[in-house]
Amino acid sequence: MPRTVLATERLILRGALPRDFEPLFLTVFSDAQVMQHLSWGAMNREQASEAFAEAFDFEGTGQRIGVLVERRTDAVVGYAGLKPCDALGDDDLELGFVLQRALWGRGFASEIGRAQLEYGFRTTNRSRLLAQVKPGNAGSVNALRKIGMAFVKEHERPALGTWHVYCREREAHTLLEN
Repeated sequence: MPRTVLATERLILRGALPRDFEPLFLTVFSDAQVMQHLSWGAMNREQASEAFAEAFDFEGTGQRIGVLVERRTDAVVGYAGLKPCDALGDDDLELGFVLQRALWGRGFASEIGRAQLEYGFRTTNRSRLLAQVKPGNAGSVNALRKIGMAFVKEHERPALGTWHVYCREREAHTLLEN
């Protein structure tokens, strides 16, 4: 059984299993509309298999990309997770979320984003958490703003172009909790 990293009212973020590849490929990796705002872009099966093997958290550490499962249906619906990020020149962590289109516009992105902030600040010693988004990805920008992240700067990513960096400081996060 894969280790659960975090859970929300409607989602579970857990370590990846080999059997998660097929539903992710069918509903996320191969969907050009879903992948258009990501560094990978839409992938064929071989590219997706390599990305899945290299980038996903099979141990459930919470420090790499994990699999998102909808609680109500137990279906694999996307991926999310914290990962290292040097966009601001420091040893930061970046949160992220990718959901199949069927869940877009229903608050799932802000739900998992908020949970990643909670998890990240509770389990790491970081003073801030980041997110990177391609300009024009209005849905993700809206979700990041809803969870209190603010635009910091544009960042050039080699071979990937310009991305916008968003940030949430631990201090601001803690003040809102109290």
